[in-house]
Amino acid sequence: MTYPRYLSIKAAILRLNATKIKIHIYESGLDTDNRWWRQIASHVTLVPEVRPQFGPHGLPIQSVRLEHQSDLVRLAVLAREGGIYLDTDVYVLKPFTDLLSSTRDVLMGHEGGNRYGLCNAVIISRPNSAFISKWRASYRTFDPKGWNQHSVQKPKQLQVQFPELICPLSPAVFFWPTWVKKHIFYMHEPISQDEKNLLQANMTAFDGVMYEDQLVVHAWGREAREYLSVLSPETIRNDTRFNVLVRDIAMAEL
Repeated sequence: MTYPRYLSIKAAILRLNATKIKIHIYESGLDTDNRWWRQIASHVTLVPEVRPQFGPHGLPIQSVRLEHQSDLVRLAVLAREGGIYLDTDVYVLKPFTDLLSSTRDVLMGHEGGNRYGLCNAVIISRPNSAFISKWRASYRTFDPKGWNQHSVQKPKQLQVQFPELICPLSPAVFFWPTWVKKHIFYMHEPISQDEKNLLQANMTAFDGVMYEDQLVVHAWGREAREYLSVLSPETIRNDTRFNVLVRDIAMAEL
């Protein structure tokens, strides 16, 4: 387990107020003899998942990207159990309390300034939801060569078709800033003292976040890997917007 993933899980433990936090992994998919795992092990439940032999269309599972395998696993778990799904590059800053009383069974956040999709890095769902069922069924058109057609674009299409089944949230709640290079720089490059002061003033005004509706910071691990790959207890002391937002989590005791 890497430090950034540990920090993501620690944020969920500290900020989500969840009754139980589960980590679903393929068998032998986690090094439990790891300093970061040892710090969180007593706070989470490890759930081994058996890797199927075949994916959509009977494709050998080895021919399906690991990211797409993860897409399928999260939907299966949510259909069965419900709950809050989080990718391990999502850092919870505030509890989701107000969202959990929604009259709709599924909540997701828009991705992109033009709201072209609903990103599956954060999904809130009750068990046996009709929306998740339709989403899983849509994998009959799955193209293994694509990237986000079923993880981001398809849920948006289903939301347009079946608006009564899902509550779509603004990008600000989960997915702003976005993955574009200028936003990655904005979050991870060093900031001046004046910029830090402004950020901290906003965090004071909005209870620990950058702007009023924000609940998490999504680090966009794929696009920000050059920054996250060097994140450590030492480098998190450097002033970037991302570091300032999650530093209290990093320093807190479990």
